[in-house]
Amino acid sequence: MEHESNLHIALAAKNIEVFFKKLLFITVFFMPSLSGTASPKDSTIALRQNKKIDFRVLPLANYAPETGLLVGIGEIMSFNLHEDSITHYSLITGNVAYTQDKQDYVYLHYQFWTKNNDYYLECESDYYNYNYSYWGIGDARVPKEVYYVRFPKIYANAYKKITSNFYMGIDYYYEDDVIVSTQPGGVLSSGEITGSKGGVISGSGIDLIYDTRDNIYFPKHGWYIKETSYFNEPQLGSTFKFGRLITDASWYYPLSKPVVLALTQHNQLSWGEVPLNQLALVGGIRQIRGYPSGYYRDNALTYLQAETRIHLINRVGFVAFATMAFFGNYHTFPETPSPLFAKRGRTAL
Repeated sequence: MEHESNLHIALAAKNIEVFFKKLLFITVFFMPSLSGTASPKDSTIALRQNKKIDFRVLPLANYAPETGLLVGIGEIMSFNLHEDSITHYSLITGNVAYTQDKQDYVYLHYQFWTKNNDYYLECESDYYNYNYSYWGIGDARVPKEVYYVRFPKIYANAYKKITSNFYMGIDYYYEDDVIVSTQPGGVLSSGEITGSKGGVISGSGIDLIYDTRDNIYFPKHGWYIKETSYFNEPQLGSTFKFGRLITDASWYYPLSKPVVLALTQHNQLSWGEVPLNQLALVGGIRQIRGYPSGYYRDNALTYLQAETRIHLINRVGFVAFATMAFFGNYHTFPETPSPLFAKRGRTAL
């Protein structure tokens, strides 16, 4: 019976993977028939006046210690749901990628703005067949362990404009982790770490946004403050009962025509029966860069990041950044935090 159950789970995971890959194939290869003929330089005017859709297909290539060489294909489609000078552009982006370490994933992200920006809908649907590294939780460090996991992930956030710069909304998050393998003899193989046997994460909460940026995709000045909460309950189908609260506050200021200063203050707090993949993670390409993803993880994290962004020519720019962060357990945070300092620079294309 157990073998039959595992077979059903494997077949279900495979069916989900095929579905997402077919969905992305349709998006990438058949949507160009809807795209407009506007040139890149005139795409903004064409979209406003002729309701054209700007569609691009781009190759992907990257290298990171966690993945090795990554190759794939991505797409980005921008369009305006209403022909006016106020409504933001809506976006659909996606990519499919394969890595040197035999990882693969499918990613689809949607951002829709209704007339006069009265409503905003943000969604993401992914499927990952990935391996991650684990070094322990908090100060309980262990030698690096690699574990493999497959999961679909879906989240949807819906917002209503309350005032010209303030939005309020609700969110939903779903993830179904299937742990394919863990390192023999490691801490995770014992199954004692919450989430090391897999499980379903399903939660909902309240979101708030305050936004005064001059451009939502490439801001040069203004504020962006966002609060997101997730309350995962068995009544929603979650294997674990826990909560997460995340806040971000970003400020943009032009130092000169090609130079923009960007400051970000991020906080994350989790409590309850939190799976290891839902803890606050340090590292990766999005936050506290310079550390491998998940090099540190715990219930609470706060960091301040400063970036200087310089536009050089065409699509070439330079970013210099510095980050200072503290993480710890929410029972003792911030009395006994562990400091992290990361300073790196990179060229962005």
